[in-house]
Amino acid sequence: MNSIPILEIEHISKRFPGVQALSDVAFQVHAGEVHALLGENGAGKSTLIKIISGVYRPDEGTIRIDNQPVTFSNPREAQALGVATIYQELSLYPELTVAENIFMGHAPRGPLGIVAWREMGRRSREILESLEITDLDVNRKVGGLSVGQRQRVEIAKALSLNARILIMDEPTAALTEADVQRLFSIVRLLRERGVGVIYISHRLEEVFLLA
Repeated sequence: MNSIPILEIEHISKRFPGVQALSDVAFQVHAGEVHALLGENGAGKSTLIKIISGVYRPDEGTIRIDNQPVTFSNPREAQALGVATIYQELSLYPELTVAENIFMGHAPRGPLGIVAWREMGRRSREILESLEITDLDVNRKVGGLSVGQRQRVEIAKALSLNARILIMDEPTAALTEADVQRLFSIVRLLRERGVGVIYISHRLEEVFLLA
């Protein structure tokens, strides 16, 4: 394992009116590591996720990526440095296709600035196949997919943005057992490819299996 973490947070604190959400939090994530975060409701997990992903700014502390201090003003800045978050409430557009969702906001374009639909479909299939997902039609509308299938689209979307740090918030909460096993396989694939995964769960058996 590389001795330099891809993500390091030090002395992170965040306060909201009347509530100390985080106090002096520190941890590291290395490439190819699944790092579990556990805590009861109200422990500050969601606040920490939002700080790492650029939604909130910490009151105190430092975030480093590849040993370089960074500050994020918004989630797009975090994405540009390889941070992607998959929340429990999936952020997909049901009326759009799988491919359109994967490349939402960063679709490949031709010389005249027109969306290169065929290229988008090809790259979407390529990403899904790299995750050993072969049962998703990239031209199908997301509204007709199961929760597990939608989650796999979210993971593909993160990889289309070249995510190196993937945050997964209670990813098995709404999944069937079959979908849970598929998710575990994908997480292991990501780990083998050097992605650092922050895995948030209440389920200890998952933590011991993956993290």
